[in-house]
Amino acid sequence: MRVFFPSFLPENLKRNLQKKAITCVEIPLIKTVPVDFNTNIDFSSFDYVIFSSKNGVKHFLSRVPPSKIAKCNVIAVGKSTAEKLKEVGIPSETPKKFSGEGLISFFSSKNVKGKKFLIVRPKIARKVLKEFLEENGADVKEIIVYETIINKEMKDELLKTLKEKIDVFVFTSPSTFKSFLKLSQSTGEKALKEGKIIPIGEVTAKAVEKKGYKVWKIPDEFTLNGIVNTIIKNLKLLEA
Repeated sequence: MRVFFPSFLPENLKRNLQKKAITCVEIPLIKTVPVDFNTNIDFSSFDYVIFSSKNGVKHFLSRVPPSKIAKCNVIAVGKSTAEKLKEVGIPSETPKKFSGEGLISFFSSKNVKGKKFLIVRPKIARKVLKEFLEENGADVKEIIVYETIINKEMKDELLKTLKEKIDVFVFTSPSTFKSFLKLSQSTGEKALKEGKIIPIGEVTAKAVEKKGYKVWKIPDEFTLNGIVNTIIKNLKLLEA
């Protein structure tokens, strides 16, 4: 069985799949590039600093010392984001659900009126959290620290890979799904119809369905680990 991933898997997760005789096909479909942003800000004045991804952490802290947000309440969307912050000594809280809706649920029980929020995000991002916070009286500032672009260098390798059957396609964001379609075109469209699709979460699932494709399973935990567990848990269905 062959499973496609749009990025490189951590070695421990890859081993878990290989033990089940699953071949991992890893092709990084997207890459991030830094975006210039204003660092002449009193970051310590924010009550909350929110990071939506580990790439946001990387690009933000490449220009802003961790000490600048040491006194802020730092929120990390996802375990990998929290781990990236932990590496530089920044403790963080993580909502149970790794999405904009998860953040809304997290802050619904808190009084955000008059509080200052800094949202560190990519160039293209959903506005649901910002709108929720502002509707409830919060002062919200967003900083764009990177953008996601298609990894065009992978086109030939992707097309070559798709000459052999792929049983399961994993997509870790709407960007990876859209990049897959743009790079593979009709070849990829045919492969998706013949295989099964696992998006990392509900937002990615909507992007898949919007293009007319059927989502097979959505993991309970919106992480790579959650995806791997979903594949292993449903292995008999895949082999049927």
